[in-house]
Amino acid sequence: MPAMSRPDSAEEAAMTAEQFEREKRYQAALAIARDMLRQGVIDEVDFLRVEAKLTEKFCPIFGGFLC
Repeated sequence: MPAMSRPDSAEEAAMTAEQFEREKRYQAALAIARDMLRQGVIDEVDFLRVEAKLTEKFCPIFGGFLC
């Protein structure tokens, strides 16, 4: 079945190149932090601090709350 866009999708704003870059960098940094957590390098509290700082820095669209 082919993918179809919604009829009103033309009215929605597309993600800009800047937003995409921020999202990509946020997800990459978060993946590193998750790996550090998994390896025991940082604990859950540290991970949550890192996640909050990354959200503040990158203001991701999909990765966190909108800024």
